[in-house]
Amino acid sequence: MRIIRTRREAAPGLLSTPVATIGVFDGVHLGHQHLLKALESWALEAGGGDRVVVTFDRHPAEVLGQRPPVFLTSLEHRLALLERHGATAVLVLEFDRELSTWSPERFVEEVIVRSLGAERLLLGFNSSFGAGGRGNAAYLLDHPELGVEVRECTPFELDGEAVSSTSIRQAVLKGEIRKAARALGRPMSLYGKVMHGDGRGRELGFPTANLNLMHAAAPPHGVYYSRTIIEGVPRPSLVNIGRRPTFMRHDDPVDYSRYFNEQLDRVEVYLHGFEGNLYDQDLEVELHGKVRDERRFPGKGALVEQIHKDVLSLESWWNTEGAAIPR
Repeated sequence: MRIIRTRREAAPGLLSTPVATIGVFDGVHLGHQHLLKALESWALEAGGGDRVVVTFDRHPAEVLGQRPPVFLTSLEHRLALLERHGATAVLVLEFDRELSTWSPERFVEEVIVRSLGAERLLLGFNSSFGAGGRGNAAYLLDHPELGVEVRECTPFELDGEAVSSTSIRQAVLKGEIRKAARALGRPMSLYGKVMHGDGRGRELGFPTANLNLMHAAAPPHGVYYSRTIIEGVPRPSLVNIGRRPTFMRHDDPVDYSRYFNEQLDRVEVYLHGFEGNLYDQDLEVELHGKVRDERRFPGKGALVEQIHKDVLSLESWWNTEGAAIPR
């Protein structure tokens, strides 16, 4: 998949007979996947050209003075998922104050036509763009002078309701992993770059990979069954999300806030049976269920004993469920 990081990198002729769509695509959930399938169908109908997603580097609410939601998926995670679901090119726009003032006509003329050279634009059902949200399918159909054929994707519903990033985000923050996975059409996953930690896990005999989630959402504190994808191979793993209270000073208050705080919390992945250097690599970690809550132990010995129990539980889960989960 070709990733175009700025409009300056784009130019007519760079892509082949592009068919474009626009959106944040946070989570790349079942509704987004429905749109991407429609994009692929139209591209095949048009001769097999590029399926192009125009997306943004941040949530528009961040610029428009509203309270921005925590992303379900970081930009890099979104890009990986968009490729997985059929996009052949993505244009990432910097969403700033100037772009927020662009009319739908200007957006189509400058981005879709001049930058991408596209003559076909597919919009999600009831989606909109441009200043005031005026750029919907009905509005653009009234402006044939733009020279772009516009279609609106059919609606997608799950159990009679529209799938939304907002509802999935709420499920993740509440720890409702299976509910989130159903709407995502895939296991709920964390995606981040492996960074150096303080070696505490190795000291305990259970080395971990510390993930930088790049401002994406995470479920509440605790230890979770997981599968970590390394070079396309799912491996059994445990994820600890939280503040490692056993190693806090005993006169420090333990704050078990339900919501992940990237300034205070850590995401540590124990890869069972894996040996290798993963620093600075991007890892995708699927969450499949909660093992236990995070809690403070009286000392390292008690913590190590509990981790041994967690690993035995992981082995049992992997042998009965984990290894059989389809990719």
